[in-house]
Amino acid sequence: MPSLSITSYYLLRLRRLAARPGRLIGFAFGSALHAAGHALVALVAAGIALSLARRYGVPALPRAFPSASAGTPEDQALALALLGLGVVLVKGAAGAYATFVQARLAGEVGSALRLELLDAMLAIHRLRRPRHGDHAPPPSTQVARSVLSLTDRVRDVEAGLEQGVLGGARAIAQIVPIAILLVVLSPRMAATAGLALAAFGWLLGKARAGYRRATQRATADRERLLEAADEAVRHADLWVTYGAEAKARTAAKVLGAALARGSARLQVRGIALSSANEALGAGALVAAIAASRAGWLGGVRDGATLLSFAVAFFLSYRPLRELADARLAMARAQGAYDDLREVTHSALREEEEPDQDQETLPAQATAQPTRLWPLAALELRALRLAHGPLRPITARIEPGAVVVVAGRTGAGKTTLLRTLLGLEAAVGGEIRFGLESLDGAPAGPRSRPFAWVPQDAPLLADTLEGNVALGAPGADAAGVLDSIGAAGLVGALDGARLGVGGRVVSGGERQWIALARAIATRQPVLLLDEPTSGLDAAAQQRVLDAIASLRGRRTVILVTHRSEPLAIADVVLWIGGEEGVERAA
Repeated sequence: MPSLSITSYYLLRLRRLAARPGRLIGFAFGSALHAAGHALVALVAAGIALSLARRYGVPALPRAFPSASAGTPEDQALALALLGLGVVLVKGAAGAYATFVQARLAGEVGSALRLELLDAMLAIHRLRRPRHGDHAPPPSTQVARSVLSLTDRVRDVEAGLEQGVLGGARAIAQIVPIAILLVVLSPRMAATAGLALAAFGWLLGKARAGYRRATQRATADRERLLEAADEAVRHADLWVTYGAEAKARTAAKVLGAALARGSARLQVRGIALSSANEALGAGALVAAIAASRAGWLGGVRDGATLLSFAVAFFLSYRPLRELADARLAMARAQGAYDDLREVTHSALREEEEPDQDQETLPAQATAQPTRLWPLAALELRALRLAHGPLRPITARIEPGAVVVVAGRTGAGKTTLLRTLLGLEAAVGGEIRFGLESLDGAPAGPRSRPFAWVPQDAPLLADTLEGNVALGAPGADAAGVLDSIGAAGLVGALDGARLGVGGRVVSGGERQWIALARAIATRQPVLLLDEPTSGLDAAAQQRVLDAIASLRGRRTVILVTHRSEPLAIADVVLWIGGEEGVERAA
């Protein structure tokens, strides 16, 4: 996301999409046909009005209406109405197609933006990391902002293209033929209306200047309030156990009211600015007719021209409002784009520059080449963690051992795993695997011999096979699950899409899938963070038996706060306030 302007970003993306010009040509043709239809509707509406107005002394229809040459005013109005029906049908079909292409292009740009955002987050751990206390600190928590908030901003950027750039282009396309029609009817009145629109529009632009800043502030407030309100709802069971239902309900009510007020104020401001364009158009029409009536334009025009001009001008109100909505959408999109740039740029800016002799993998490299690591000893030499024990950790873990890392909450157990993985920077010491130093190695299977099972055991929105083979394409998922005693999952979940929008899996099933995923990588060291958390006694024992069966074939480092995993440990590494101390189990 190199450009500072959302408009530049859109143009860059549209140029890339122009490699397949069919959609852009289709959008342009559909928009042009829709705009021409809008102008013809204005012309037909004026003709119908004039046909029916003949009874009230308005002269016969101009030559622009062929049906005026014969028949009663009612016949002429019916003929024009039928013509208008045909025009509206064509206009509607063209508009529907243009809207489809408009939404499709915006969706593709939004998808590309999500990939850019993901690439930027993934690229953080492809760089060399600071290793000493005088180097840069660990990445800011800003890079871990709420996925929901980032998704909302991507949607705003999508809307900026769909409703702002493309919607604005369609609104202008509708205004142009109506403007031509108005000039044909009365050049002087059209010029007067145009001057009024320009003057009033400049004043309206001043009022719109602060809308983007107000939107950004309102979005930030909305995120905080939603997070707090959702927290109150998510932990309803806890509030019940404390007998604090009324207090929790009051807190949620207050937060909800504040959220509603803020959202309503922003909506009112947007609607007011949007509606002001209709008032602007009405004011311009008043100015044009008043100037004509006063004789400033060379005398009062005939009734037919005035009526035709007024009807056509009224049909310009909608595209004028859509043009205002496009500008508001662009303002929101620019604010969202600024936020997204800040997230991605701060993520990369706070990383240490890579060494000159090391090539940094591009952000778009979504998979690293596989490296077959041998089973070897893992050594922690005076390792200092960014968050953890005050004194350095020194330990030697023999190949194929089962090591349990224990200690008080907040002692640095999970930080140790993240440091081994290269996701967090050590501030001192060294990590060695066999004869190789992992000092400064980027995260990933090519540079580090670890496979990780995090505590929450996340799933990809994919099948069971896709989840197990995530880090090992082509792996025999059924065989891996069978090797750890979880073959039953194949029959229960085979072919089903798991995760969000798919098959719901239990906590125990998640743990089995995550463990199988780590084993399938064939990495020699497995890092397991609370693998039995949330499991009942029977399920926990099954998982521990599966882990114990890996002894001698894989090195297992298991973080836990429970006592049961200690029974399968060859070594227990205690991490406390002073230092990590190794002792035999």
